[in-house]
Order: sequence, then C-alpha cells, then structure tokens
Amino acid sequence: MISNANYDSMSRRKIELSRHAYKRAQQRAIPQECVPLILAYGERTHDGQGGIRYLLTEKAMASLGRAIGHSQRLETLAGCYAVVSAEDEETIITVGHRYN
Repeated sequence: MISNANYDSMSRRKIELSRHAYKRAQQRAIPQECVPLILAYGERTHDGQGGIRYLLTEKAMASLGRAIGHSQRLETLAGCYAVVSAEDEETIITVGHRYN
C-alpha cells in the first residue's frame, strides 16, 4: 500500500498575507485569490534570506493549466512568485513578478 504521510493539502492550510504582502499584491495586480494557486503549483526554492519562494515557471504553469484549464487571466500569473516564512510556512511575506 502506497501512502503519502507528509501530504499537506493547501485547502486545509490557513494562509495569511502579511500587511506588506497585501499591499504588494494590490500594487502589482496579483489577485489575492490567486495566491493559493501560486503556493500549490509554484516551484519551491529557498530564497537564502529565511524564506521559501514559490515561482510559477513555465513547467508550473503547464501543470496549473492542465489542472484548471487555460485562460487569459491565468496567463497573467506566469512568472509570479510568493515568498513565505520558512518558520511557519503560513505567513506570506511578499508577492511579485519575476522579470527576465
């Protein structure tokens, strides 16, 4: 029997935007309801400053598109990231767009 004992459903996690993240989401036109998608599908890396970055890369966007379908609104999330605290992984520190 195969089990995933470490599975942590994103729908069960309480995700909270810090005041800074809330302000940046507004300034950068990233809808707050899309932040859980970034956390669920984004590629996870440590940012080297005590946070964990979730980035919607091309691969992550393809996976997200297969899961919920492709749309123009979804395409605006390409390159978006969210940084969460490495201590609790429930507090979103900031959100933004990665530009190449």
